[in-house]
Amino acid sequence: MASSDLRPMSLGEVLDRTFTLYKNNFWLFAGIMSLPLLLLFLVQVGIAAMSTANRTLAGTAVSPATIITSAIVGGIVIFVVYIVMYGAAQAATIFAVSDLYLGRTASVRGSFARVRGNILRALGVIFLTGLIVGVGFIALIIPGLILLARTAVAVPAAMLEDKYAGEAVSRSMDLTKGYAMQTFLIFLLVWVLSIVVAAIFQYPFLFIMVGAAAKHQAVSFTYLLLQHLASFIASVLIGPIATIAFSLMYYNLRVRKEAFDIQHLIASLPTGSQPVPPVPGAPSAA
Repeated sequence: MASSDLRPMSLGEVLDRTFTLYKNNFWLFAGIMSLPLLLLFLVQVGIAAMSTANRTLAGTAVSPATIITSAIVGGIVIFVVYIVMYGAAQAATIFAVSDLYLGRTASVRGSFARVRGNILRALGVIFLTGLIVGVGFIALIIPGLILLARTAVAVPAAMLEDKYAGEAVSRSMDLTKGYAMQTFLIFLLVWVLSIVVAAIFQYPFLFIMVGAAAKHQAVSFTYLLLQHLASFIASVLIGPIATIAFSLMYYNLRVRKEAFDIQHLIASLPTGSQPVPPVPGAPSAA
């Protein structure tokens, strides 16, 4: 995006710009997602290799206790690594979208450079929103869906306005007021896309593993390697889309509610230009 095009957008326009930005800058977003996910992939492959080696040393018979223990320990390690890597990738993607949206040049290295010092902030927001939404789902699901939609732009707010978790969630609640259905529809679209991508890349290997488990057979390291590789490719392909969409929605809501487009124009004027009074209550341009 050579120059900024700040204006109110409909949901269709937000989605159209999301996929246009994704397509025109595919290698940028794929690079951002692949760097942290590559570490996760290596951890998964390492765990699979150790599991296969243990089975070889112990013989062909594998006790249920060993399988359960290995699955629990491996699952915890993978979950922790995934959360940290996901937070870093999401934060870097937000900064890349911000640069492109505002007419600046974005790069993989530059986006991750801005993540330094912000990773704990991103993880804090992800944890808090997950906790809030989780409690909402416990309360008969519908409140969870509402909270999911209302906290959709919390991470962009935290990264682009230097807000901590509680402030970012509150900011998201304010921005999405009256637009919860639009953010929910974005979640729904991304969920459908995730299912489609998973069906193509991951489900074939999942069926093989389920069949092997039903027959009490161990899955070979080759199949595990291919499964993790397929998961890596699927995550790289689908991972950036939701973050791009919600980053654009964040700016769209600021344009609609706070005249961010005017603020950005004023901030871009040469020094000494005639000052224009700021919009009351609106944050400065990010």
